[in-house]
Amino acid sequence: MKVKKIRIKSREDSSRDLLKVAKALDRGETPKRVSGEYFESLDAVRTILTDKRLELWRTIRDQKPDSISTLTKMVNRNFKAVYRDLLLLQSVGLVTFRKSKGKRGDVQSPISLVDELLLAVA
Repeated sequence: MKVKKIRIKSREDSSRDLLKVAKALDRGETPKRVSGEYFESLDAVRTILTDKRLELWRTIRDQKPDSISTLTKMVNRNFKAVYRDLLLLQSVGLVTFRKSKGKRGDVQSPISLVDELLLAVA
């Protein structure tokens, strides 16, 4: 089972970690990669992971739609809004797209990258 960690961390802690990464890069080192996504507050998490976006992710994870158009029908939303939300979910590492050939051109199938989300406060 793949689990995505979403952490809440203060701005000061985030700045301190960013400074460590910059110093490591200055020394020519490869900085240690920390798994998961960091947000400054629970409100920031809620801005990205809205109920509608979580519904999209769960539908992709559980029902495995074969295209974005199929997904839009499953969740009863318009294509533009779903696509915009999918791009945001992709940016935080929850979904990706698999391209394949369809009857009218290329088809993008949304794929869930994780099975479960874990929220942690650091």
